Amino acid sequence: MTRNGTTLLLNGQPYRFTGVNAYEAATYWGINAGCGGMLKDQDLDTLFGNSLRPGQVVRFWAFQGLATNFATKQRDWTGIDRVLAAAAQHRVKVIPALSDQVGTCDDGHWRDVAWYSGGYMNTYESAQNITPESFWQYMHEFLSRYRSNPAIAMIELVNEPSPTNPGYVCVNQDTAATALRSFYDTVGSEAKRVDPNHLFESGQQGVGQCGQQNQGCSSPQWTSCSTLHYAYVDASPGVDVTSYHDYEHDGEPIPGYLQESLAQAGMNGKPLIVGEMGMKAHDNLGGCMSLGSRAGNVAAKLAAQFGAGVQGVLVWDFVPGVPRSTCDYDMTAGDPVLGALR
Repeated sequence: MTRNGTTLLLNGQPYRFTGVNAYEAATYWGINAGCGGMLKDQDLDTLFGNSLRPGQVVRFWAFQGLATNFATKQRDWTGIDRVLAAAAQHRVKVIPALSDQVGTCDDGHWRDVAWYSGGYMNTYESAQNITPESFWQYMHEFLSRYRSNPAIAMIELVNEPSPTNPGYVCVNQDTAATALRSFYDTVGSEAKRVDPNHLFESGQQGVGQCGQQNQGCSSPQWTSCSTLHYAYVDASPGVDVTSYHDYEHDGEPIPGYLQESLAQAGMNGKPLIVGEMGMKAHDNLGGCMSLGSRAGNVAAKLAAQFGAGVQGVLVWDFVPGVPRSTCDYDMTAGDPVLGALR
């Protein structure tokens, strides 16, 4: 996959994709510490072979904690390899995320301003002892191993990056923006050097987050602002594809911050994907959106967002087994959303 300005290309042809998140896909009990439920071989076939079509995309966690053997504490790629093999078999693409803002299922370390300013070169050991190396070292290992893997659509360095203190406490907008831009300039550019074959996607939630807000505005219109931090961060040469996460706007096809994120991505001539789109639903709970209504809302969003220039949409989150008894974001095999995405 490549890009031409704001357009994604697959084999040289314009390419817009749909798909799902399955963050837990690399969980492999007995091998790694896991993160979420394990997809058995049959579950992987159900996801990649029956629920999706060739060319669709699955985004999943490929953290260092999921590439480490829980018993020996040595590097073990079995869980991640298993996901990539299933994707290749069914001609589905994947987006692996190499880390998370919170550090959950990984080193347990919150990514604050200091981390984005160089702390990624330090080692932070989790209580489970599953992160023996720094993020910087792990990134090099991952990219060296998978840089020629054609099942990978693009790679995400950090899910929902936010240079904040624990609990998402934003200390200073300018400092956060500078730290995040520095991260993409240094780490993103190094990632592209090690792996020149894949695009690198920002993982951001979009305009409005700490270090990604507008500053010096003379009116309510964002176009009046003197500083656009989302555009400033994404102008980094270490970012190929920008990102937005769509939650809590179930009946709004294009939320305001998505419109703004798209416009600022366009100012930099870069594509934008909706890396996460989530709506809570359940068929048998009062006060909860039905599965059919959710599929209808997703279909409306797809039409509007693709029409506005979004290049890919991934719904949160496919899980194995049967639906739980709660109103949540989960999708299982046969969910009407999967039909809307196909």
